[in-house]
Amino acid sequence: MEYKRPIGLDIDLETGGVIPGAKKLVRRLSDLKGYFLDEEAYNELLKEDPVVYEVYAIEQEEKEGDLNFATTVLYPGKVGKEFFFTKGHFHAKADRAEIYYGIKGKGGMLLQTPEGEAEWIPMGGPGTVVYVPPYWAHRTVNTGNEPFIFLAIYPSDAGHDYGSIKEKGFSKIVIEEDGGEVKVVDNPRWKE
Repeated sequence: MEYKRPIGLDIDLETGGVIPGAKKLVRRLSDLKGYFLDEEAYNELLKEDPVVYEVYAIEQEEKEGDLNFATTVLYPGKVGKEFFFTKGHFHAKADRAEIYYGIKGKGGMLLQTPEGEAEWIPMGGPGTVVYVPPYWAHRTVNTGNEPFIFLAIYPSDAGHDYGSIKEKGFSKIVIEEDGGEVKVVDNPRWKE
C-alpha cells in the first residue's frame, strides 16, 4: 500500500499566510454583491472595491476521511452598519462538521440552521475555538479594527454550498450601533 506523506507547514501568525503551497483566494467587495443590506453604502464603497478577505487553503483530494485546512484574513470594515464578513456557506455534504480557531484579531461566527435558527459566537482574540456542527451554515465577521485571522479545518469532501446563502441570506446580521456596540439583529431581507 502506498501511503500519503505527512506534511508540516508554518503559519505566519501575524499575516495569516500559510506557506508554502497554499491556494490563495481573494474576495473583493464586488464579489459580495447582494450580500449587504445597505445598497447605497455598498455602491459608494464599491468605487474603491476593497479586499474584504483572503483565504490560504491547503487542499487534499476530495475523498472521505481526509482533511483540508485554511487560514482566512478578514479585513476590518463596514458597509453601512454591517461589519465585513465572509460569504458564508453550508457544506455541499451537509452532514460534515468544521473547526475554526482564532489566531489574531477580533470577530465572531454567525451560524444558522436551514430553517433560520441562528447563533452568534464571539471570537475575541487568539485561542478561541468554534465547533460548527453538521447542517449549520457559517459566516465569520470582523468586529474589530485590525485583520481578523483564523484557521479552519474541515473534511476534504465537505464542499461548499454558497448558493443557498446567496439566495436566502442569513436570518441575522451583525452591525455596529452608535458607540461601537456589536449587535446581532434580525435581517429584514431574510427569506424563509
